[in-house]
Amino acid sequence: MKLFAGCLILVGLAVLDPPYDPAPHLAVIAKTEPQGEGSAAAKVARDELAKRGVEVLPQLLVAMDTSNAVAANWFRTVYEEIVARELAREGTRWPVKFFKEYVSDAKRVGRPRRLVLGLLDKLEPAFREGWLPTRLDDAEFRYEAVGIALAAGDRALKDKDQAAAKAEFRKAFESARDSTQVTQAATKLKSLNVPADVVQHLGLVTEWWLVGPFDAPLKTGFAKVFEPETQLDLQAKYRGQGGAEIAWKRHHETDTLGQLDLNKQLGTTREAVGYAYSEIDVPREQAAQVRCGADDNCSVWLNDDKVFARDQWLNGTRFDRFVTPIQLKAGRNTLLVKVCQGPQHKDPEVPNNWTVQLRLCDEQGRGIEFKSALP
Repeated sequence: MKLFAGCLILVGLAVLDPPYDPAPHLAVIAKTEPQGEGSAAAKVARDELAKRGVEVLPQLLVAMDTSNAVAANWFRTVYEEIVARELAREGTRWPVKFFKEYVSDAKRVGRPRRLVLGLLDKLEPAFREGWLPTRLDDAEFRYEAVGIALAAGDRALKDKDQAAAKAEFRKAFESARDSTQVTQAATKLKSLNVPADVVQHLGLVTEWWLVGPFDAPLKTGFAKVFEPETQLDLQAKYRGQGGAEIAWKRHHETDTLGQLDLNKQLGTTREAVGYAYSEIDVPREQAAQVRCGADDNCSVWLNDDKVFARDQWLNGTRFDRFVTPIQLKAGRNTLLVKVCQGPQHKDPEVPNNWTVQLRLCDEQGRGIEFKSALP
């Protein structure tokens, strides 16, 4: 009888399923490669994960915080399948506390955070309204948060509450990194007699010495080396386009966003090269970014080292078109920018723009502190 009872106990233990651990299946998907390597195993793991309930969502979302785009797509399909199924059921016990912590972690990848916020909109519709205004320092949700502050400032103006309007617009200006929002907030502040320096806020370089145009037919200007690249002498004179003598000229750019029009400063032309040179003083050594754009293209030297060059024509000068990490030294730093002008566009109605815009900022897009040191 004792033996029989013992057998019953053993049989009972044998039929108990151990708790499911999603980690092995998540690890299989995490190893997938862009060329499709590992996709067969990933499909099996994905299907197994998708059978599970909301209990796997916390580990799944942590795994989605990855730079592996292929793996992230596999994970996303699992997330969407589980969420769609569970939303259709009643009584699901969602890990809402985890969701709120996850979406509020600004160090995580943005896309899954947005997926979670969309889910929270269904689970707790009031969450977004109270949460978004707090995200002014969150790179992923900064734009929306700044937009809320701008709207609040407008409402305060309508209510004739200037103190509240100033506070909201100041908050928007300090937090904004998008050029349109920066200029909107600055305009509102200035209308209320509050100073707002867009150039300083964005780190735009507006003090230059300019020279050109150098002759560069048939898009040869990008590769061809002209004298300013080999020896910088602001007193030098050069042979320019058509044999004309050209020299450096001092220029302060007044465009709101620092866009320099070389057609105006060096003369309207085609198939040419111009140079812009600046010197800045920086209070300390620091990592930073050069963000620039040009029409037609540009190359950038920092302290005589080429840090950026893109052989791309007819791409227009777009704000922050190119982003390059740099290291600035304490004290004096030099910047030389080469800007190419291509041939006339095939459509004669399209203007031959010759422009450049450059700024120095941190990785979040806030302008770094510097002073012009140009003679």
